[in-house]
Amino acid sequence: MGEDVRAGLPRSNSRTEVPVGGPVALPGARRSQRHSRTWLVRRVLLICWDAIGWSVALVLAAALRHEFALSESEIRPLLAVIAVAVAAQIVIGVGLQTYGGRHPAGTVDDAVNLTATTALVGCVLFLVDFFVRPQPVPQSVPLLAVPIAVLLAVGSRLVFRLYREHRDRVDRSAARRVIIYGAGVEGQQLLRLMLSDPAGTYLPVAFLDDDRMLRRRRLSGVGVHGTRGDVAAAAARSQADLLVIADRSLPTDAVSEIASAASDAGLAVAIVPALSEMLKPLPVGPALPSPRPPADDLSYDTQRPAPPPTGQAAGGSLLPVESRTKRVFDVTTGLVSVVILLPLLLLIALLLHVAGHGVIYRAPRIGRDGQPFTMLKFVTMVPGDSGPRVTGHGDPRITPLGRWLRASKLNELPQIFNVIKGDMSLVGPRPEDPRYTAYYSPRQRRVLTVRPGLTSRAFLEFGDEQAFIERAQPDDIEEYYLRELLPEKLDIELDYIDNWSLGADLKILAGTVKGLLS
Repeated sequence: MGEDVRAGLPRSNSRTEVPVGGPVALPGARRSQRHSRTWLVRRVLLICWDAIGWSVALVLAAALRHEFALSESEIRPLLAVIAVAVAAQIVIGVGLQTYGGRHPAGTVDDAVNLTATTALVGCVLFLVDFFVRPQPVPQSVPLLAVPIAVLLAVGSRLVFRLYREHRDRVDRSAARRVIIYGAGVEGQQLLRLMLSDPAGTYLPVAFLDDDRMLRRRRLSGVGVHGTRGDVAAAAARSQADLLVIADRSLPTDAVSEIASAASDAGLAVAIVPALSEMLKPLPVGPALPSPRPPADDLSYDTQRPAPPPTGQAAGGSLLPVESRTKRVFDVTTGLVSVVILLPLLLLIALLLHVAGHGVIYRAPRIGRDGQPFTMLKFVTMVPGDSGPRVTGHGDPRITPLGRWLRASKLNELPQIFNVIKGDMSLVGPRPEDPRYTAYYSPRQRRVLTVRPGLTSRAFLEFGDEQAFIERAQPDDIEEYYLRELLPEKLDIELDYIDNWSLGADLKILAGTVKGLLS
């Protein structure tokens, strides 16, 4: 079937695909690495712990709702709700890879993923409680239970992480005592690196920063003891022997002033280099050839790996389009969208199931850093078709319901779960099929440094690609796409990456909603 490519593009002969951007591992070896006995035991323990957390949360929420006067008749339906919560937690947790070991327990990413999973479980409980008659529990109980379950799950993991870090703390009696200048993001990252260093070479003892709003603040137990004028006092108080300048935004004269003050105080001085200096390419072997084919050769191979992109901006800093603000916005908006659109999603899924053509199509795509992922869509074509890939407006392979889903773009709605999971963003370059990323030039490969999006500027400007193809009537549809449409789209996406702002994302989302409703 032709779900995984855009309208109007033919498909090459069937081949066995391999992961893009890396060597192929034997399936048995991969399973043994990922699903070792210890790995499975930890996953089962986490699932059991969250099941206990939901049980406690629902019992506590029901007790609060009934002012701690639960009768026996109210306990039995509550047990049924707990069973639904545990089952939903397992299903949704597996679907979002909450228990897949993607993020270390107790980290921010783990907390975001766990919160998303728990919120979705709460939505399921609320809907079950809303539609089932007689009502098992008051509707306020699931709503009260969600924050309690989040607190228990996230809080317990954070406590475990802090305990493990304390247990594994190395002996730093012989470590160099370090003052870090710059208490911003870079200084805090350096602090964590020093504290997690198994060799215990450095011991951060103080921060200095010219931002007086940070005065008296403590970061991981290390306090901010003044500004650049307090170098000598901080050195004497902390008995430090090294000052590290972690603020890479400082001008040269400021760096010289701080280094001079540190030298006068008897401190050695070190500077955190720019990211571009730390990540110099290793001069091993010849450079990788460009994957773009010569002008007279448009043959392609689905097994050709796309070279991994460089996930940083020209100046060495992380791309703003991949900021944590954007990710928080994606998760929050995605969860709200799921709650609002869940009845519509269930209705479409029910109609597709009744039609008997399948419900979800899993399209292989290339995501951030050149990693393959599975993009979700509603099925719109007859399964098992081996005909040409051209999908014009009158293509008989498109089902009547699928034709309406494509016209309204509702077939793209399941990608909201890709957004919550972290494979995609709400706004970003549209994800591309692995066959076509192999043709990207080094400049175009920069679109792979960010999460692909559910919508994008190129989507708004191009709209329906099929209309462009039908107007051009090219002899070779794929050559026309690769030579004409794709480069223009990528130019737009690159301009979006270079000029990203949250306000621009909101305008793109507003334009998308307006276009779908018009």
